[in-house]
Amino acid sequence: MMFFLHLLPGLLVLMIGFILYKWPPKRINWFWGFRTHYSMRNMENWQEGNRYYAKLILGIGVVSILISWICYYLLPLLASLLLPIGFMIILFMLSILLTNEHLKRKYGKW
Repeated sequence: MMFFLHLLPGLLVLMIGFILYKWPPKRINWFWGFRTHYSMRNMENWQEGNRYYAKLILGIGVVSILISWICYYLLPLLASLLLPIGFMIILFMLSILLTNEHLKRKYGKW
């Protein structure tokens, strides 16, 4: 049971990434999808931003599961729960920056 709790955050992120990849938002909205000022500028940015971000989220989910698995066996209980979540938060922030940079490279300046 405890092992499952360690993997749960990564599994949830993986599931969200899969849903976003499989069923991306059709229209620009403020509820679901990769929502930044630049991605919401037009439909082309919106679709590319969501496609790229979904792939990053899938990767974050896989990396988080691997890190959680390793931490479960190597670290004490509290550290093995908090370290993967902290790492996941950093990866999420990085994924937003990477997606915006991808859009900027592909479609030009803001």
